[in-house]
Amino acid sequence: MHALDRAKIYSCVGDHEKYPWKPMPWPGISNKVLFCDPVMGTTIELAKIDNGAVFPVHYHPTVQTLFLIKGRVRTEGRVITVGTFDVIPAGEKHGGYIAEEDSIQYKLFSAMPVYFLENGDVFYYKYDGTVEKIGATQLSAQNIMSAS
Repeated sequence: MHALDRAKIYSCVGDHEKYPWKPMPWPGISNKVLFCDPVMGTTIELAKIDNGAVFPVHYHPTVQTLFLIKGRVRTEGRVITVGTFDVIPAGEKHGGYIAEEDSIQYKLFSAMPVYFLENGDVFYYKYDGTVEKIGATQLSAQNIMSAS
């Protein structure tokens, strides 16, 4: 048994190509959670935005870093190209990311990701990286950490 399995840490160890992309709630957006620590909530993922797809404006209650490893994305009048690194403070609205070509972002969240959208919708990551819509009043650590 791998040490990460014993520690109950979700991970996709090895060649990430053998792990499927999981669709997110927005058309043309998918992700692969590479690592998630269920105690601290630290999460590392790859997020894919298909050409022409839009990742909606949102904010998180946690710090997020973003590094573009493939493609080209436009947001708020600026173009993000391969090799661009950004740190997004907790509570800062960001997004409206429009992929000008198929793009992949490498992201690190300091705690389990929760997305608060401008229209009031709330989405959270389950332990395995599946993204689920939930009402803000239902938001709890138990819901977020549930793998089912």
